[in-house]
Amino acid sequence: MPKEAKVKEAKASKKAATGRKTRAKKDPNAPKKPLSAFFFFSQENRARIKEENPDATFGQIGKLLGQEWKEISPSDKQLYEKKAEQDKIRYEKDLRAYQAGEAAAADEEEEDDESE
Repeated sequence: MPKEAKVKEAKASKKAATGRKTRAKKDPNAPKKPLSAFFFFSQENRARIKEENPDATFGQIGKLLGQEWKEISPSDKQLYEKKAEQDKIRYEKDLRAYQAGEAAAADEEEEDDESE
């Protein structure tokens, strides 16, 4: 087997061994995804938890927030779920506007190509 073939084989098997795929680049103009109810809860309570547990790591703070989330009353959870629903509506609206703008840009590009 020639040396070049061995090198190509080694590279191919190395990629297969890691099993990693390259991710598609995100469009920086795309709207941000909506936050979940738990994320709204976390945003409001993270500073307090951090203050109460100054030596806690990031992971430990997350676990404490998760415990509190499980223990809060359904009426309190509903406030955060309402915020999440409003954020979802915002996202869907922004996404439609973004996609409409993207489609308009694609149409303009096609018209430019046809006129040349």
